[in-house]
Amino acid sequence: MKRKNAMSDALDKTAELFDLPEEVVRGAPRVTVTGCRRVFVENHRGLLEYGEKEIDVNGGRVILRVRGEGLRLCAMTGGELLITGEIAGLEFSR
Repeated sequence: MKRKNAMSDALDKTAELFDLPEEVVRGAPRVTVTGCRRVFVENHRGLLEYGEKEIDVNGGRVILRVRGEGLRLCAMTGGELLITGEIAGLEFSR
């Protein structure tokens, strides 16, 4: 546990020293929401579940759950994806 905290502290200091965003240093997903119709996710690690009412995205250390109606995966590459539809909410879990 102590090593994990030391690694986390080192990443935080590196991000601060070089003025880098956390998602770059930690590989965390970057989520951009446009209104209630689009969710763009960068740095994802794939889909875990896909449906018209719920899409679960693997973000590495976190799972992003997009909830809504008529959800659709419009585009997906190895590191980015675009979800459209009537977005009702986003949830993050570990």
